[in-house]
Amino acid sequence: MSPIKIALLVGYIIIAGIGVVYSGTAAATWAWSFLALLAVAHLVEMAVFYSRCRQAGGSMAGHMLNVFLFGVFHMRELKEIP
Repeated sequence: MSPIKIALLVGYIIIAGIGVVYSGTAAATWAWSFLALLAVAHLVEMAVFYSRCRQAGGSMAGHMLNVFLFGVFHMRELKEIP
């Protein structure tokens, strides 16, 4: 897993942690809203990159999960693979 993907996962965990630890505060509302916005954006990316993931070979479910979590960073890695 690339360093950028690890950094993104750590970021997601931190934001979700803020949402849990500070439940009921403005910070928690912001954190959950931000994660929801990211989820919607990544769902759109899944639709946009669906055909490229089908052409990439390998596990389609794995590609879709990676696009949902990492978006264009996963697609950049697919370009690097011959």
